[in-house]
Amino acid sequence: MINQQMRDQQNLEAENKKLQSMLLEKEAQQLSSVVIEEFKKSYAFKIIIQDHVQEAHNHIYDIEVKALEAECIEDGFIRGFMKGVHAMQRKTGAEIEGLTPSQASGDPSSDSGGEELESELQ
Repeated sequence: MINQQMRDQQNLEAENKKLQSMLLEKEAQQLSSVVIEEFKKSYAFKIIIQDHVQEAHNHIYDIEVKALEAECIEDGFIRGFMKGVHAMQRKTGAEIEGLTPSQASGDPSSDSGGEELESELQ
């Protein structure tokens, strides 16, 4: 009877070790699945953050850079227009109504663009 109990105990211990080993293996599989899912979530989050950064970059570009570009174009147009006004004023010797004294006294011929404009007008 004691021998039988010892064999039963050994069998139970062996089965217990086998079950513990299976349990540890299952836990390891679940843990690796959790790690993979967390990695996927963090990667998706990274993509979302990158999208937001790109949207912010595009927004800044659209507002700031395009506004500066428009301002530069406008400034260039105004300068070119004033060169034309000065050239016509010199050519005709007439005063232009609405032109301030500082605008009228400006000398666009100091730029090379003024000479080009005058030659085009002649």
